Amino acid sequence: MRGYLSIAAALALAAVPGAALAQDGGTSITINADFAAVGEVLIIFLVLSVVFEVALTPIFNWRIFIRYLEGKGAKTIITVALAFIVFWSYELDIVKDLLNALGQKDESGQQIARTTGGQVLTALLIAGGSNGVYSIFKRLNIRDVEERNARVRDEAQRRTQASHSGAGAGGG
Repeated sequence: MRGYLSIAAALALAAVPGAALAQDGGTSITINADFAAVGEVLIIFLVLSVVFEVALTPIFNWRIFIRYLEGKGAKTIITVALAFIVFWSYELDIVKDLLNALGQKDESGQQIARTTGGQVLTALLIAGGSNGVYSIFKRLNIRDVEERNARVRDEAQRRTQASHSGAGAGGG
């Protein structure tokens, strides 16, 4: 949540032409934002978040995933790893794109270049954004949370019954 507020604050400042951000030591950064480019970056972020949410849903609802990985933190690792692989393969860096759209330059006055750190941060943002999209889907009743929770409970009961029947069969 804090990250979203920081981005929102930076974008709010970007909405003021020529806005300056003061840094430590009295240095200021002037933001000369290209608002169309900022909008494009944010739309790409939203679309990629939705794509990742929809694409990973069948995996996360898969009976085998529920049986062996539910509640073990695997969803986050899978989402971040997959997002990083995709962004690295397609040379996507939303952080770089957003900084360039906000008019930031590197030390030599050139546009900000793609970095592995930016791609990792992009993967983390998309993973977090995917979770946000899931929350929106839940509120709009696009995703049935109760149905999934029932599947998780059913799978846990099957696992418990299988372990009890296996112990009883071999114990005699």
